Amino acid sequence: MTFLSAAYKILKEKKKPLHSKEILRIALKKKLIKTEGKTPWETMNAQLLREIKSKGTKSRFIKTGPSIFAINLKCKGRKEKPKRAKIKKPLSEEFVKRAIIKWLSRNGWGRNLEFGGLHDQGFDIKVMNNKWPGYFIIETKGESTIKQGNEVAFVYGLGQIITRMKVVNACYAYNYGLGLPESSAKIAIRRIPWQVAKKLCLYVFSVSSDGKVKKYSWHDLKRAQKPINKTKSQGNN
Repeated sequence: MTFLSAAYKILKEKKKPLHSKEILRIALKKKLIKTEGKTPWETMNAQLLREIKSKGTKSRFIKTGPSIFAINLKCKGRKEKPKRAKIKKPLSEEFVKRAIIKWLSRNGWGRNLEFGGLHDQGFDIKVMNNKWPGYFIIETKGESTIKQGNEVAFVYGLGQIITRMKVVNACYAYNYGLGLPESSAKIAIRRIPWQVAKKLCLYVFSVSSDGKVKKYSWHDLKRAQKPINKTKSQGNN
């Protein structure tokens, strides 16, 4: 770091005028600069004066007293632009659907793949297992910009998948899933009773913003809900 860069950093942090010797002392203490000169304080003082003289009102520094310097608040371009907060783009239903389809194909579910469009009636994803005659029927939802919207999406998706369920004697002939963005999936994992998920062969698919998919079975729901149930039980005693 140069003498002037170090001086600017120190004066900005201290937010008050400092003598050039004090600026140098702090710079050396923080190891911002290295110097082998015999009179480094004079070098610091001279460089600060040189910038003020050569740049005038555009200098980053002003002189407020004998060898005392401060930040030039009127320096054009000195004011840093506020960093814009990154606005998280909600995950679309199509993004969630595509991520789950990729996950299914990698995990043994690639036969007779069917999927509907955003405005189609019926299932969003229907696919058979590669090794045994079993179906996975999955309802997918996108992400909302508001928290309440994510809860509504979960409830609506749950209602839709229940209406798609088939009553058959063959155990696990049909598996069902809710494909949700991570924000909605967290709600589903807490809210769907694991006993219900077990009975209905219902799974929750959680999709993160980078497209990674996690599948949660009734076992996972039971583990996630156990502390909550225990706390409620203790509160009722």
